Amino acid sequence: MDLKNHIISKKDGSAPVKGDLFDRRFPVNIDATEMVIACDPDDYSAALIARAVEDCNAHVLNLNLTGERTDKGDLIVDIRVNHRNGDHIARSLERYGFEVLDYAGTDDDDDDTARERALEILKILEI
Repeated sequence: MDLKNHIISKKDGSAPVKGDLFDRRFPVNIDATEMVIACDPDDYSAALIARAVEDCNAHVLNLNLTGERTDKGDLIVDIRVNHRNGDHIARSLERYGFEVLDYAGTDDDDDDTARERALEILKILEI
């Protein structure tokens, strides 16, 4: 299947670049963690990945089977979950037999965000 025929071109008629495709598949979400996991091809199950994530009271927002392989031949899967801190989700995935290669969330600025939200609430309450 030719991917070009299934991609909507930009308004100016030019073809989208790889970054545009990634942005379309994984739109920006500030309250999420992006994870890269690996598993044996015979053990791959999107339902099992979702179950491991949902055990942590989180949800899978995006799941992408990349087609890439590790040195051992394991599949590489990109996922995005709806939590800022992925530590507990990474541990859950590992308990289910998945190898977590990398993850990054938006929990770095939690203190600043919480402070800003608290100030916004106080401002609303003063009105």
